[in-house]
Amino acid sequence: MRRISFILFIISIFPNAFAQTDSIASIRADSISFRTSELVEDLVTLQMMQVTANRYKMYPTENIYNFLKLDTQTGRIEQVQWSLEDNKEFSTILNRDDLSWSSGINSFELYPTQNMYQFILLDKATGRTWHVQWGLSDKKRWIKRIY
Repeated sequence: MRRISFILFIISIFPNAFAQTDSIASIRADSISFRTSELVEDLVTLQMMQVTANRYKMYPTENIYNFLKLDTQTGRIEQVQWSLEDNKEFSTILNRDDLSWSSGINSFELYPTQNMYQFILLDKATGRTWHVQWGLSDKKRWIKRIY
């Protein structure tokens, strides 16, 4: 009788021991999962900060008063002219089109040519190129794809 009582007692304790172990393992798994999701969220935030931090670049031209402002994410370009006289400062769009293929990375770069008014625009992610010309009049500003 004592033996049967002892066996019943052991059997009743045995499942509870596993239940607590499963509970502890579950808590550990949940905390690891939570920490992992925190780390992934931090990495995504860091990546977004890097993408937006270097989104715009100013490229000097040989004309000391003119710069080209490139949106390295979309390939959009503006001509920016500064001056000591307010009425001579302006900004005008050279390229309105989003040239990216929704990559979300800063893959566009401008390269000067021997002609002071012309640059090559390169999408470093895809290798596509454009011929870009800036100028002091609307008729002299354009961009066209190089195939």
